[in-house]
Amino acid sequence: MTSETLGLRERKRLETRAQLERATVLLVAEVGLENATVDAICARVLVSPRTFFNYFESKEDAILGMRDLPVDDAFVAQHRADTAGQSIVEQIVGLLLHVIGPAIGDTALHDARLAIVKEHPELLRRQFAQMTRMGEQLVAGVSDLLSHDRAFSAYDAAERASLAELILPLCGGAIRAAVKEWVADGTERDADELRTRAVELAGKAIQALS
Repeated sequence: MTSETLGLRERKRLETRAQLERATVLLVAEVGLENATVDAICARVLVSPRTFFNYFESKEDAILGMRDLPVDDAFVAQHRADTAGQSIVEQIVGLLLHVIGPAIGDTALHDARLAIVKEHPELLRRQFAQMTRMGEQLVAGVSDLLSHDRAFSAYDAAERASLAELILPLCGGAIRAAVKEWVADGTERDADELRTRAVELAGKAIQALS
């Protein structure tokens, strides 16, 4: 089997996944979460329910575009390069949002997805459960970020891992609080505004504890 064949197969897989995400979000936007069925979603993409469940555990996961991204050395190194010059809190919040956030560039679809989440904030529990499931990978990733930050570089690896265990839930809680604010006050916010608010809340918590 050639690398070219594998490349074509991977592109096809990603295309099918994106089609399922789009079909799910648009169907839920039209008929509501309760009335949208996996069979109806599959009918729009012309695939079987079995194919759907090869990509997602549920329609809720398809709405969110949930996927377990590998937080390996290469991933963290790229994230560190992309966020060079940012504070450590900005880097960690950005890492978490990248892991739990849907990876879709279609603005209209992104807005439809956010509207569904706003109407059904309970969906966010699935995303935060994902952070728990990926705990060890995230701790290792945050430890790596800390090792390149001047304020933490003097600590040994074991202590950085302990600090990462403490900082992760704080930053995750800041994201959750920022989303809850957005849901409660009805203000339209994009991903950058949510990130900014989460960083602000995490910073205030750290300052208050200092």
